[in-house]
Amino acid sequence: MTLLKWTDGETITERSSNNKSIRKGTEAEIAAILTADRELGDVVFNSTVGFIQVQTAGGASDKRGNLNILLDANSTLAAHVGNTPTEMKTLNYVKDAAGFKGNTLSIIARIKSSNAGTTAHFRVRLDGAGSDSLDLTTTSVTEVILTGTIDISAIADGYHTIEFFGDDGVGDTITNTNLEVWGI
Repeated sequence: MTLLKWTDGETITERSSNNKSIRKGTEAEIAAILTADRELGDVVFNSTVGFIQVQTAGGASDKRGNLNILLDANSTLAAHVGNTPTEMKTLNYVKDAAGFKGNTLSIIARIKSSNAGTTAHFRVRLDGAGSDSLDLTTTSVTEVILTGTIDISAIADGYHTIEFFGDDGVGDTITNTNLEVWGI
């Protein structure tokens, strides 16, 4: 492997600068990088999705993967009937300077409602808080994947819980199957 590095007297150009540093920009700006300037392993900060990404295929291919950490996941079917928010699942993580430093949680949930006429809410609460940090909603009667992020940069180091509460219309059912919590 040849490490790209600056040499004495080198002229700084857009290409040489991009190949020796972390790029940053929106999804459209990153996707518009010339094929000749893409290399396997390039690192970018994608401000559209809010993640650091690495180029997983070089050349004309625009394949990038997010550099997130999977903190916890659950694929057990959970359902709740009614309009009173009720805890459906609990996941956890540890925030610590020696491991996951914790700036943002990304929640990915697969949910549906039993009635397209009502809105199913999948509420995310942190550490037993009575208020929602995130509310993922749908009126779909077929499972949809919903995502959202929560800023946890101000939360202290230690063990933390993430509680997921569900509610729907009176007599209607919210269902959750897959749930993932990613962190960066």
